[in-house]
Amino acid sequence: MSKRRIGGGMGFFTTITEGIAVAFDSLGSNKVRSGLTILGVTIGVFVVMVMAAVITGINKSFSEVMASNGVTTFYVAHFDFTTMNISGPGSEDEDDFFKNPPLEPRHTRELARLPEIENVSAIADLASNGYTASVGGDRLEIALYAVGPDYLEIDAGDIIDGRWFTVAEAERRAEVTIVDSATAYDLFGGLDPIGRDIRIGRRSQGASFKIIGIYRKPDNLFAGLESHWVWIPFSTGDKVLPIWDRMISFIVRPEPGVELERAKDAVTAGLRRLRGVGPGEPDNFAIMTQDQMMDMWGRLTGVLFIAMVGLSSVGLMVGGVGVIGIMMISVTERTREIGLRKSMGARRRDIMWQFLVEASTLTLVGGSAGLIIGSLLVWGVNQWTPLPATVPMWSIIAALAASALTGIGFGLYPASKAAGLEPVDALRHE
Repeated sequence: MSKRRIGGGMGFFTTITEGIAVAFDSLGSNKVRSGLTILGVTIGVFVVMVMAAVITGINKSFSEVMASNGVTTFYVAHFDFTTMNISGPGSEDEDDFFKNPPLEPRHTRELARLPEIENVSAIADLASNGYTASVGGDRLEIALYAVGPDYLEIDAGDIIDGRWFTVAEAERRAEVTIVDSATAYDLFGGLDPIGRDIRIGRRSQGASFKIIGIYRKPDNLFAGLESHWVWIPFSTGDKVLPIWDRMISFIVRPEPGVELERAKDAVTAGLRRLRGVGPGEPDNFAIMTQDQMMDMWGRLTGVLFIAMVGLSSVGLMVGGVGVIGIMMISVTERTREIGLRKSMGARRRDIMWQFLVEASTLTLVGGSAGLIIGSLLVWGVNQWTPLPATVPMWSIIAALAASALTGIGFGLYPASKAAGLEPVDALRHE
């Protein structure tokens, strides 16, 4: 029988402290058994903490990118991609994508003349379309963007050498380009790339472009996901490259002081007129605000959150099964002690609370270990990657609560069995 003080009915505080003391005794005397139980909970809490930190960091990076474009800047596309099903496009989304006519770049001039609008720029994101840049026999896969001359005003990056293309160059469709430093180095080594020619194309189609500037993207997570960035005037790309017209979208910046809703209404009315949409007919285009983009992003990261809960649940289940095993062994080993306590006046709830506290203490130790390991990993992610991972307070509270509830939930059966022992039978136990 344990050397711990044996008493009858105990107060709540005494029950708690006694259960914690017993749990730590068990950790010391049954290291392997307790360690395996703790390990499952540690893994579960670790997954919750790290995934929450990663998701928070990704969301923060995305919101910073959106904010750099200006809080009232919005986007126009020929269909609303923010409403697409994240598990794949639904039939309605597919119908809109192919049914609605693509945007026409010439309409940007008409929309820019609206009194509520400062600027409208056409853009084509060709980063995933297989374009390459080459010099002689050297060839690189590139993230190609066809943009307007005012792109610098919405991207918040820096020209570190040379210049950006001008409005005049865009209007005459000059074959000029701006590249990032990685592209310049990999194609020209230590040579100055300004004024040199590169060929940009896909398969057998392409054209020669003169490098006029080196651009550095603003520091954020998404700038690090792609490399070898290349920018060309949209008008030039529309002339010499096979740009799929359904990849074209508009970036709209309202005049300073104009409310977002007023600017959206003006663009909606203007586009309906330009695209020949009759009264009573639905829009055959979509206007998307930054809030809608953030909502879409939230749905995407919500999938990661569900995966996080699933993975952490596996670890907690493993730890919970271990709790049942270790607590059933503890009940067997301490049957005479339980009988003696009951004969001295301990109530059923006293015995039950003591075993629940013991089980919760074991899982909380595992949860604390998971928090420590997770904190170290998150610190490493912040130090050595561009991801601004931060641990939200809710994830710490949720992790500790989950570990404690795992102990309580899986400890109920052993605790109930211990509390239900008859004093006479327990005292006769060998």
